[in-house]
Amino acid sequence: MTTLTDTVRYPIGPWVDKGTYSADLVQRLVERISILPEEYQTVADRCSDEDLRRQYRAGSWTVQQLFHHVADTHLMHFMRLKNALSTPEPTIGVIADVNAWAALDEAQTAPIQSSVTMLRGTHQRIAYLAGHLTPDQLDITYFHPPRQRNLSLAQALDIIVWHAEHHLGHIRLAMSL
Repeated sequence: MTTLTDTVRYPIGPWVDKGTYSADLVQRLVERISILPEEYQTVADRCSDEDLRRQYRAGSWTVQQLFHHVADTHLMHFMRLKNALSTPEPTIGVIADVNAWAALDEAQTAPIQSSVTMLRGTHQRIAYLAGHLTPDQLDITYFHPPRQRNLSLAQALDIIVWHAEHHLGHIRLAMSL
């Protein structure tokens, strides 16, 4: 049974491993990665100062913190992808306390446009990198600390898309309150 709390916490549902990542699915993920920053830009263009302070539920991050969180973590995703491709048995270097990052004054006050710009550039780089990966490279795995499991690069691309859509859902929820 899905509860209201579940749909607020996971507006698009939790991430689900697809199991098999065909070339067509990977291509769709790459295309989605390419266009998601424009969806963030569209929402950012509508944000007032009041909207930036809104939360999607009591005690959650604000819209402003969510914009910065997505940009920050997607840069980490990009670094994880590159590290997995270039280092045998990669160890992830940055393990972030995202709640501590969100509590920083910068995450609460910096203009969101800087994070939209950052997200646009990071997603362009991820899409370019992912669009040139071979099937063998898509099967390379690395340990993902927040999920406490090994992920293939194909799964990581899927999580990048899910994560961006997940928090865009949170932002839209907060702005519709």
